[in-house]
Amino acid sequence: MNIFDKICIGVAFIMGVILLGLGVLGLFEGCNAHFSLPPLWGVIPAFFGWGIVRSVIVAWKSTA
Repeated sequence: MNIFDKICIGVAFIMGVILLGLGVLGLFEGCNAHFSLPPLWGVIPAFFGWGIVRSVIVAWKSTA
């Protein structure tokens, strides 16, 4: 991977971790980040976050 790929992966990983955390909190309290989701539905951002985090981990390992 070149430096641009690594920078993009770093940004995606940070965004994925934020979405994952928001989704975990949203499961119990709902979430509100330019959108509102009631409790239980607030876990939806965690699925997006996990997808980003998991794809970053797989991409990073595949080039090793």
